[in-house]
Amino acid sequence: MSDVKSASTSIQVLSRMFSLLDTLARDGDAVSLKLISEQTGLHPSTAHRILNDLAVGGMVERSGPGSYRLGLRLLELGNLVRARLDVRELAVRPMQELHRLTGHPVSLFVRQEDDALCIERTVSERNGVQVTRVMGLRVPLTSSAAGKILLLNDSGSNLQSLSNGHPGLSAELSQIRQSGLAQEGEGQDPSLQLAAAPIWDDQGRVTASLALNAPVARISPEWGEALKNTAQRISGSLGWIRP
Repeated sequence: MSDVKSASTSIQVLSRMFSLLDTLARDGDAVSLKLISEQTGLHPSTAHRILNDLAVGGMVERSGPGSYRLGLRLLELGNLVRARLDVRELAVRPMQELHRLTGHPVSLFVRQEDDALCIERTVSERNGVQVTRVMGLRVPLTSSAAGKILLLNDSGSNLQSLSNGHPGLSAELSQIRQSGLAQEGEGQDPSLQLAAAPIWDDQGRVTASLALNAPVARISPEWGEALKNTAQRISGSLGWIRP
């Protein structure tokens, strides 16, 4: 009964309902009533009664005699939540914390056609680190760390057309996928040098690029890890599950 006892709700039937849904979610496929009863600590008749009520609301589906799985109604509700998620809103606090840690501005980029568009950037003010909306700042996808992060989903003909004049782009993207971090190359304007990490959505696709606006020479390994961890934290808020 440990799962049921640990639930925080004051209504017992809701505690049991949450426990049942969590059990079905952990397994990911149809689960027998016997196994559900064992994992939740609920008597089979109690579990059966609640599962049948959940099935009426579409939260649970019967899958053969005595087996249950999560219902499509949960998908509908999940899509409503997903549509409400805003990477801007979810990124604000993590961006502020990274700025305080490093002392350098942090920027949020999204893709707009063949450019990386900066939509938010942190600034230091007397009352602390603020995140301000940026208008019009854009850089080509193929010539910036923030942009290359946004190309990680691309492949085939689209990537080939973007690679014109950048013969090493595919190899560079492979390296970025392995390290989880993109950095500006040498010889560019130091003001444009930065490191960037991907922000993933719940489908495992890059939805934004988080960039630390400091010259590469000043980005320590610790800051690089902090940047990646911050991007992963935002990704988690979007529903991304680390593989």
